[in-house]
Amino acid sequence: MAPQNSGDERDRFAEAIQSLKLYRRAELESAQGEDLIEKLYVDPLPQDHVHKLLRQPNTTFLIGRKGTGKSTVFLRAQKSLLAEKNVLSTYVDIKTVYESAQVDPETAKKIAQSEDALPENALQQLLLMTAFIRAVVEGVRDDLKKQLQASWKLRVREAFTGGYEGLFNNLDNFIHTLETPQFIDVQGIRKASVKSRALDRSSGGMGAGLKVDAASLPEAHLDVSATNDSESESEFLYSELLLRTIDIRSLVKSFKKLLEPLGAKHLYVFLDDFSELPISAMQTVVDGLIAPLNNWSEELVKFKIAAYPGRIYYGSLDKSKIDEVSLDLYNLYGQHSVSEMEAKGVDFVRRLVDRRLEFFGLRADDFITSRRPEAVWTALFQASLGNPRTLGYILYFAYENQILYGRKINITSVKDAAKRYYEEKIEPYFNMGAFLHEAFEEKSTIFSLKELLEKIVDRARHLRSKHAANIFQAIQGQHPTSHFNLSPIFDSILSTLELNFFVTKYYIMSNRDGNRVSVYALNYGLCEKYTIAFGRPVENREDRLYFVERVFDYNAILQDYMVSNQEIRCDNCSHIFDPSELDALKRFKMLCPECRAGRCVVTNISRKYESVIRAVNAEQLLPATELGILQTLSVESEPLRAGDIAGELDVSYQLVGKRAKKLSEQDLVDRRMNGGRRQFKISESARRIYFDPARNTDLELSQDND
Repeated sequence: MAPQNSGDERDRFAEAIQSLKLYRRAELESAQGEDLIEKLYVDPLPQDHVHKLLRQPNTTFLIGRKGTGKSTVFLRAQKSLLAEKNVLSTYVDIKTVYESAQVDPETAKKIAQSEDALPENALQQLLLMTAFIRAVVEGVRDDLKKQLQASWKLRVREAFTGGYEGLFNNLDNFIHTLETPQFIDVQGIRKASVKSRALDRSSGGMGAGLKVDAASLPEAHLDVSATNDSESESEFLYSELLLRTIDIRSLVKSFKKLLEPLGAKHLYVFLDDFSELPISAMQTVVDGLIAPLNNWSEELVKFKIAAYPGRIYYGSLDKSKIDEVSLDLYNLYGQHSVSEMEAKGVDFVRRLVDRRLEFFGLRADDFITSRRPEAVWTALFQASLGNPRTLGYILYFAYENQILYGRKINITSVKDAAKRYYEEKIEPYFNMGAFLHEAFEEKSTIFSLKELLEKIVDRARHLRSKHAANIFQAIQGQHPTSHFNLSPIFDSILSTLELNFFVTKYYIMSNRDGNRVSVYALNYGLCEKYTIAFGRPVENREDRLYFVERVFDYNAILQDYMVSNQEIRCDNCSHIFDPSELDALKRFKMLCPECRAGRCVVTNISRKYESVIRAVNAEQLLPATELGILQTLSVESEPLRAGDIAGELDVSYQLVGKRAKKLSEQDLVDRRMNGGRRQFKISESARRIYFDPARNTDLELSQDND
């Protein structure tokens, strides 16, 4: 058969889809370094509505799972703000800032050996606050240089008789002043001396120290003041003890005065990867920095924060005064009906692919089969559910299986690509969870969710029988069982499975009894692997209620899971409570009624997979980022650059380079130079330990449904 497209066209298709597959901030540029964001950006909503919302002078949370394009939306907004003469902006990768603020391991060891040392976690919080402020100010300085040199040169020269370099010098001096130690010392190692002083003034700030009382053990503290009219600042002078206080109001006042000649009314701080922070770091950043800067800057500072659904800490931010923009399916398109939501989702997928291919001089119709092309677009939507990065992978896998051999993309190739994507990118989550360097309870929670998923998939497979319910008998061919509904009170239990793409919240609607329920969809590739038909019938009007038929009510599965897998234990007296007592405990803020001192903690445990978790040697445990690097390298036949891995993991290439170096020292990654650039490849020992082909990664399902 003659090839459908020329070799050059196939190469350009691969390049176009590769750029979509790596749908990350740093990837939207040409091979020549040309900035492509304005040419390639496709807004999820008509009239660039999401983009316009980000430009509004309000603090905004941009919420979406990995691959939904949060960084791309940020980049497009920043690019357009270059033309705004009264707005400045800067971009901060908070995960990179957090990593840079970590205590050096050797220093941490020395600190831990001293009885009177500032505890490592308090020291890390202090370093994080300092690093964040420095990153914001340095980012403003660097981004302002680009903006001024691009479009404000004449204005700045008029404002500063010494030329615009004078402004940069002032910014450098400001950063230097910020870094000027109001430290007592920096090591946090020796015993305390005696001086102590306290004062009150009208300001907001933060500090950390070590309080020593002759009658008690040393007590570390981290104070964050977040009130409008008072600040309690404590200073303890010790021999070699870290202490610093940052006066937020004075900082904002000085910075605002510095920017006055520019006439800047607003500074937008685009904060990426917020949800990648541990919860303690989120609290430090929000309560100690974001909230004070947002509340006290007199409209100067506005934050644009990229976050995952269900992993947001608001702290003292006034939710009534901030905007939230969600990039996930239901929140974008689910205002009216399921059919309209699906139509809008298909439209976004098509616009995204069309724009990308058009830039490379190609037409999508030349690569999509002419037989039922609309069905192929629908399948692409169902397989990706509108997630740009997932869509890029599915199209790239379809390219490798079809386009490369002169064949066009059809429904079967989309299904095959989705199954491969599930097996390579999603399914390993549980296997890698066994090697996670966390407490047993944390890993047990991961595997308890695997048990829950197995029960859900088992039920979906059981319902494939025509005899499972009368409604199936009227449907010709194999009826779909990919969706289920449950009470919204169970949404939080499914949040981790959703964050990792095993399920997706599809819609909210009323069931047959008039109760509001959440409708979820199983992953399209998972359905292909376990032979579950995806979607719903569309021939009849009543099919719009297909997802809320009583047969798809999975509340009983979730209730059974809570009884079987959830443990409620007091963190003080260790008393275990029955799951039925949870609501009563919540009414009293989880205070333990037995000892009246501890808090009751809910933990999901997995008895089924306990032996799997305990079988892993302690020296094989790794942090999540390192496991992600190994997982990414394990499915690639060629070595990858740090930037390629970073695009997969939603982290910076600097972080990948730093962590990969550690993995290399453990003989888990091979580092090599190629053309002057460092590349990484998984070692054979790592492949043997973490990706043993003899290890079964499939869901353990009932044989009765085969």
